[in-house]
Amino acid sequence: MIRITGGEDRSRLLEIPAGGVTKPTMDMMRQAIFSALSYDIYGKTVLDLFAGSGSYSFESLSRGAKHATLVECHGDVIAVEKRNARTLKREEQVNIINENTEIYLGETNEKFDIVFIDPPYCYETERYEKLVKTLISREIIKDNGIIVLESDKELNIDKSMFKDVRLYEHGVARAYILRK
Repeated sequence: MIRITGGEDRSRLLEIPAGGVTKPTMDMMRQAIFSALSYDIYGKTVLDLFAGSGSYSFESLSRGAKHATLVECHGDVIAVEKRNARTLKREEQVNIINENTEIYLGETNEKFDIVFIDPPYCYETERYEKLVKTLISREIIKDNGIIVLESDKELNIDKSMFKDVRLYEHGVARAYILRK
């Protein structure tokens, strides 16, 4: 179990998927990210790619986000996301999509204020870059939107596409916050 670190659901526990299919973002990293985002969350729409337990989405909703879309391709993990939504009474605020991230991004017409990208650590750095380019070229991320990337590797981010790029590190985890 992990806990929500702030907002109206603060200290509520989230179930995490069994079997090591996902790697939940630890509390301290999420606290750092959400401290950096602070007032950017309220009333916003969130896209959570490789959603896992949904911790980024549920943390966002707890802190005032309007709606979250969780994209995940593992059925057992999706069941955990649904249980977490039910436990937190957030079913009406989430849309859980059973789809491969790249396919979803190639097909969606939705636009989001904040996008979290937190794939398994075995994900290649080039694929992060491709996801960011897809979000921008397909206008999935709104103007003045924010992309949060979590990785265990140093990523080569084209900073010219963003107003601001910040890096937060905790242990092996790195979080990049990209403001469009």
